[in-house]
Amino acid sequence: MFSHSLDEQTELRLFEERHAAALLALIESNRARHPEIPQLRTLEEAQGYIKRDLALWAENKGLGVGIWLRGELAGGIRYHEIDWHNRSTELGYWLGAEFEGYG
Repeated sequence: MFSHSLDEQTELRLFEERHAAALLALIESNRARHPEIPQLRTLEEAQGYIKRDLALWAENKGLGVGIWLRGELAGGIRYHEIDWHNRSTELGYWLGAEFEGYG
């Protein structure tokens, strides 16, 4: 699966179904602050969200990755509707409150 180290502590990793509980917990703790993050309420919804992202990645149409800091999920980045012909995409990201403010 896709993984990219940014530095010794920070890594971007493709979301996998096994990350659903960590994703849901981070969303729950930041729901009021970030209305743009996925509105997932159950573990099954989080797993479905990840499955859809994996399908988009497999079709080369999108990419959803977790931002991992010291092995802990800190947020997410999503590349929406990748247009390979025009070399463009739409990018969105969010961080949990406890991970903001580090530059």
